Amino acid sequence: MDKVVDALGLVLEGEHLTVYIPATMKAFVFRVKSRANRGFEKFHYGPLPLPANLPLASYAGGVIPVPAAGVMPMTAYTPTGMGLTFPFSGAYDEKDMWWLPEDLRERLFHVISEVTPKWLRRDVEIPTGVPQGRFQRDKVTTGVDKLFGYARGKIETVHFPKLHYGYRFGNDSNLNVYTGISFTYGEYVVETPKDSELIFNILTRRIPSHWVTMPITVYDETIRRAFIEVYGVEGFTLYPINKRAEAVAEYDKLLKEVKV
Repeated sequence: MDKVVDALGLVLEGEHLTVYIPATMKAFVFRVKSRANRGFEKFHYGPLPLPANLPLASYAGGVIPVPAAGVMPMTAYTPTGMGLTFPFSGAYDEKDMWWLPEDLRERLFHVISEVTPKWLRRDVEIPTGVPQGRFQRDKVTTGVDKLFGYARGKIETVHFPKLHYGYRFGNDSNLNVYTGISFTYGEYVVETPKDSELIFNILTRRIPSHWVTMPITVYDETIRRAFIEVYGVEGFTLYPINKRAEAVAEYDKLLKEVKV
């Protein structure tokens, strides 16, 4: 485990978090000023938000209804466009507890989620309805409904403000299973370092930072717009070490536009 995170896998106060976007080959660099939920990072949410009789897609073809609330039926998966969000009373969006408005741009959720049973297939739509799994550039779409391109059990991600993420699940066994999901999360108060040299050294891995690569291979317009409205920029381009001067010059310009 790298030294900028604690035993939970969350970034320590004063350290840096780098969030890489494969679709743009850019990254956001944040310094974690504070963790608002320090000491209370574990949250057992309960069963997946699967209401009884919700129609799911079947690996065998056709549709399979959810037999009871929170139960994932055998050989079933949540199809594209039915990524699950997590309702929570009193949240900014009561249908999606991880959603934040743009005026909370100094807040960021770093979320490590783990589902039970741990062998359930998982992937993430960003935004909800846009599958992100790709193979051979855009030749093949992957995900929970395909042969590969999914995780099992645990997923680590960063929830940006103004974006709804849809979590998809698949049960490729021949058993109906009662589900559960738990979150280890940090509600960070963040800022962008205002030193271009520091950003360059972080992005060339000369200075330690915790890296999270987002499952964003399709740069949907909703994502681009959210980044601009929330942060003022779409991230910092990754340069090789021998392009320091070019990188620093670009970063100096971008830092004039950064909103947080």
